[in-house]
Formats: sequence, C-alpha cells, structure tokens
Amino acid sequence: MERLRYELVIWDFDGTLVDTSPGIFRSLRAALEELGYPAPSQQLLERFVGPPLFQAFQENLGMSPQMAERALRLFRADYEREGVYQSQVYPGLEGLLGRLHAAGAKLGVATLKPERMARLLLGRFGLTALLDACVGSDEQDRGTRTKAQMIGDVLARTGCDPARAVLIGDTRFDLEGARQAGVAFLGAGYGFGRLEELLEPGAPLAKTPAELAGFLFLDAGTA
Repeated sequence: MERLRYELVIWDFDGTLVDTSPGIFRSLRAALEELGYPAPSQQLLERFVGPPLFQAFQENLGMSPQMAERALRLFRADYEREGVYQSQVYPGLEGLLGRLHAAGAKLGVATLKPERMARLLLGRFGLTALLDACVGSDEQDRGTRTKAQMIGDVLARTGCDPARAVLIGDTRFDLEGARQAGVAFLGAGYGFGRLEELLEPGAPLAKTPAELAGFLFLDAGTA
C-alpha cells in the first residue's frame, strides 16, 4: 500500500478538482446580457472565479447589493439549466482520488460553491462514493461563511487533526483559509487563480494535475 503524507486531503472545487469555467463563463454572460451590460471580456470573467459571486458582482462591476442579488439569481437559473453541464474533472484526478482512497486517505471538498451544485456534479462524475465529506455554501449565503469555516466543518465531520490535513486550492482565498484553519496548503497552479498569489516562500505548488501525487504520497513517483 502506498504511504500517505496526509491523513485527510481536502479539495477546493472550481479550478482545482473540476474545470467548471466554460459553464460559469456562459452563465455570467447570460446574466449580464439580461441585465443590459456590455459583453464582458475574458479577463473580467476570470475575476469571478474564486470569490463568492454576490461579492464579485459588486466588486468587479460596481453593482448595488440589490442588483448583485438579481444578477446572482439570473446566473444560477442559467447555470442550473445549462452551465453546470459544461464541466469536467481535470485529467488524471479521478485516478488520483482512487489511489488516495485505496491508500486509506480521507477525502473532502470545501468550496464556496453552493453545496447542492457541488454534490450534483460530484454525483454526475461518479466521485461521491470516494468522499468522506462535502461542505459548500448555503443557497442563501452571501459570502458570510469563510473558507476556513468550511475547512473546519470538513475536519469536524472526518474527525481529523488539522496537523494531518492539507487543502488543495487555486486561489488566495484557499491559501488564506488553509492558514486560518491550521491545515497545510498545496497550490493548484493549473487552476483559475493568479500564480503570484500562490508562489510564497516554501509553499508547494503543483503546476499540473499530474504533479499533485508527488506532494501527497511519501513514495516517489506520480504514476
């Protein structure tokens, strides 16, 4: 049996475990068009991946809370109808989850994405049975719950010591959440975040999904 570096491996969702960008961008465009905004640039769209959307609409477009609420409703309506199905697990990660599970690791998801949507996709990709916990935001949450709190919930549900856990994530929200929760952090450099936010002294960074295994197993190799 392969030897594990961590007892619990917690995954961020968007941009770390699943590439949800095509569907997110599609539904953002649909919501903004409905509200009469000009077609957003790719650079603008990318700013919406990571932070809670309710906040992102206000910070990136100067929307009032009331307008951001409307934009969020329009986004979710399109995303549930169309966008959610334009997603795929990053290449090789289904196999890596299977390896970790077989080696005895506990596996969890901590995401700012609505938990219902995360669970829907995990079921669609056949990953639910491999996970010990999935924690996401509530449908009514407007960015009040932090990443650290969600990581804490995963720790509580799995009964794991923070010192034996790692969070894999692709944004500064993940890095900050891991620090606050007292767990190790592994950067997913292939995700949606800016690399400069993850490149800190001594912080491990996997530039591709294939490189993750080298940080998660004590045995050498990623095959």
